[in-house]
Amino acid sequence: MSKRRRPAASRRMAEQRFWGRSEADVEPVKIRPTGDPAAVVRSLGALPLPLDPTLVERHLTAVYEEAVRAATALAAANGLLAEDEDPG
Repeated sequence: MSKRRRPAASRRMAEQRFWGRSEADVEPVKIRPTGDPAAVVRSLGALPLPLDPTLVERHLTAVYEEAVRAATALAAANGLLAEDEDPG
């Protein structure tokens, strides 16, 4: 014998209770890129690596800057960049 399956409507209701309701009319969050991605690296202090600290900081800063560029490009492509409030 096969198991009885729940009706699709009942399954949808269970999913909504678990995941929450889909709010299609909610305004998406706008992204404002940071002007100083290296602030995260500096806030960590001296990194415990057996290399020259300035070299490590420079490379980590480059990684964070690239991450900001990629996130900004993705946000722009999806229309999620925040408008500047002060135009000039």
